[in-house]
Amino acid sequence: MVLLAGAAYIGGGGGTGAGNSLAALVPVAPVFSTGARPQPGAADPSPSEFVLAAASRVVSDSITSARTGAAYPLQIYLPASYDGGSVAAYPVVYAMDGDAVFNPPGTRFANFKDILDKRRAQAILVGIGGTSRRELDYMLPGAHAYHDFLTQELVPFIEAKYRADPRKRMLTGLSLSGSMAGLALFMEGASGMLTFSHFLAFEASFDSQTPQNNALEQRMFDAWGSGKPLPATLVLTRCDSPKDCNFGNVDDMRKRLQSRAYPQFVMTESTYPQTHTGTDTVSFEDVAARLFP
Repeated sequence: MVLLAGAAYIGGGGGTGAGNSLAALVPVAPVFSTGARPQPGAADPSPSEFVLAAASRVVSDSITSARTGAAYPLQIYLPASYDGGSVAAYPVVYAMDGDAVFNPPGTRFANFKDILDKRRAQAILVGIGGTSRRELDYMLPGAHAYHDFLTQELVPFIEAKYRADPRKRMLTGLSLSGSMAGLALFMEGASGMLTFSHFLAFEASFDSQTPQNNALEQRMFDAWGSGKPLPATLVLTRCDSPKDCNFGNVDDMRKRLQSRAYPQFVMTESTYPQTHTGTDTVSFEDVAARLFP
């Protein structure tokens, strides 16, 4: 199913949630980068200890890409602790299809923002607009230019403006942008250098271009090799209807990657009873609970 514009593997869970399928995810906490440090012998305070009277906020921005030739509206969520006296560097979640309304009434960015805000998660969220370009940007060959935009333009743009932890960059998408999250991993693996640490592919449309997608994954394997550690996390989620969901093709990609047996590569697959689009929010809720406890 495709929405059109308008080596540590933990097996998939069924039923109402992810079960133990996300148990391999390691929590991602902010780190201190600049400013005053606590007294010797004292533990580093967490950003939540600095909240004081601050509130979370959303910044609207935009960026024009020389790689794709398009302008992308941005929305950046900053947690309350960001302005509450914290000097921490924060994990950043980059959400493709940020302006898409997959689960009304909110956009994908708004729904994810609410999830993070409710959890008081110590993370920055970047909603990337441009949903009208999804058939150009999230499918090959245009995905190459879009990935260049993400890694060479957007990430430096965000990290120049905000206290972002360069070791904790997460890319998430749904359906076509979900498969784009997978393609980003393959491109980076093929290049020999990872920009993102986590690739969150929800109900990914890997069957949209099966031969091309598999060829790109093969390029990653040929370039990276089976014995070299791949310090990345891939989260695969799907809904449970073989007819109406990307049930089979997500699992096909999981099996393909599992057979590579990359050291230090963490991959999870979870199955939900929701619809194709409904899988998006429950997937992020579960991932946020694991990564930002």
